[in-house]
Amino acid sequence: MDNSKDLYLDNSLISSFVGNPLFNDIYLEHNSLPEIDFNEINTESEIFGKKIAFPLIINAMVGGSERGFDVNQTLFSIAKEFNLPFSVGAQDGNIYNEQSKLYIDEVEHGQSYHGVVLSNLSVKSDLETVKKAMEVINSDGISLYLNSAQEIISSEGKPDFKNILDNIRNLTKEYSSKIIIKEKCLGMSKQTVQSLVDAGVKYIDISGYGGTNFIEMENLRNYHEDFSDLYDWGIPTAKSIINARSSSDTVKIIASGGIKTGLDVVKSLVIGADYVGISGELLKYLLHGGYNQAKKYLEDLIYKTKVVMFLLGVKNINELKNVEYKITGRLREIL
Repeated sequence: MDNSKDLYLDNSLISSFVGNPLFNDIYLEHNSLPEIDFNEINTESEIFGKKIAFPLIINAMVGGSERGFDVNQTLFSIAKEFNLPFSVGAQDGNIYNEQSKLYIDEVEHGQSYHGVVLSNLSVKSDLETVKKAMEVINSDGISLYLNSAQEIISSEGKPDFKNILDNIRNLTKEYSSKIIIKEKCLGMSKQTVQSLVDAGVKYIDISGYGGTNFIEMENLRNYHEDFSDLYDWGIPTAKSIINARSSSDTVKIIASGGIKTGLDVVKSLVIGADYVGISGELLKYLLHGGYNQAKKYLEDLIYKTKVVMFLLGVKNINELKNVEYKITGRLREIL
């Protein structure tokens, strides 16, 4: 296994640059007459034909090392307890490795676990590799990541993205209802989303600027060049969500990148997302405080999401799409 992957875990604890996803520029108006019972608020959703307890995906963290294996095993246990979708660490180069088959026997053999599990590969992967990655862990779908910035900054990167859209078109012909195209924390423009939708993509994770900063993460590993001047590069998460929704009424949008609070979750869903994704924030709780602290964080996130829904007078996730909002500040300037 690649022990260099452990640097991602270490760097996630020492990274200091914090971008702004611009959620503060979304104004929601308080409802003094909610006309609902807090205890009847329903946060259930559905993805890939399966019901989930909350519209949140535990996104891929890290793979390819013993330590990463342990982290993913713990995260999967949390996902199972909360009935949340879980994306495994990157399977690139590890598909045929026994330990990469998955972290829990129930998933590996597709028996007693009935939750949503996602495979994870580079968007450069060919059809056969995608097929194998899904089969080997019996996954419900696959997240294919776009990481051009990571590849150009990494000292061992391969910054060749020619014919990527053609590859995506070929993959969606076979797996259109199972593929998520995911950025890596730099957001998506309206043009990018439109191109993906035109290529047949049904699920998009905009993974905006404001969360884990992979430019910083790679820069901390690169001892030859300094890319710190690019730490503020990217499209903020809030704008990326609006970009995506304005491009298509039907594409399923996953909002990730700086999702930390229940208010962030609600604002993301109000402005157009169907789901949210978290990775770095949950990882910090896990690495600092272990399973119980990570669990407590998720419990609080879900509870406070319900609190905001109550203050808006909203009793289920679908009703959030009808909540009025105003755009202010920097977000308004760049729209």
